[in-house]
Amino acid sequence: MDERAISPVIGVALVVVITLLLATMFAAGAVHLADFDSEREDVHDLTDGPVDGDADATAGDESHAGELVRAVDDGAGATTTHVVNYTVAADSDTAGNSLNSVTVEYESGSVDVSGVDERAAVTLVGIDGDRDGTVETDATGDVECCPPGDGVIVSDGGNTLRIEFSGSYSLEAGDALAVRYESVTNPSAGEYGVSVTVNGEVNDGGGSVQIR
Repeated sequence: MDERAISPVIGVALVVVITLLLATMFAAGAVHLADFDSEREDVHDLTDGPVDGDADATAGDESHAGELVRAVDDGAGATTTHVVNYTVAADSDTAGNSLNSVTVEYESGSVDVSGVDERAAVTLVGIDGDRDGTVETDATGDVECCPPGDGVIVSDGGNTLRIEFSGSYSLEAGDALAVRYESVTNPSAGEYGVSVTVNGEVNDGGGSVQIR
């Protein structure tokens, strides 16, 4: 008998340990991939209060809490207001840094944001630090001003909107960021892909806008 052989008991123990380690690694990866979606589902809709952009407006309807971007009027061809409901993930590069930019990119040939061509069209940029549905910090006034930039940039044939900020407000892990902008033209009925990028680094893709 080869004395260097591993006993059956030790062999089984090693297999169990390796299996547990692999299971832990896969579970951690799954949690990371689900981070944005699970956090977004916990966020109240921040924009069902007064439409004047009051920082103290409290949401009463949670029916839109899981939507990354939604149309206030979801009718086909309507000119309406769209709302971003974005949560800063715990492990994102944005957490702990200033809010510098938000980019909303709609599917090519779908939603048209050409009408959002000036600072006044961005009616609310709010931060809800405890995600209770109330905007504690109104950062609307931090949108960059003055020509030629004006802090509001439309590109990709009207399908992408970029909003730039002066950097006066910080975002922390778990913060809910609400951005509301008007003069958006809805496409024909259907479901259209959309992604939101904050500070050019953190992309919350996989969202969609439902037009009826």
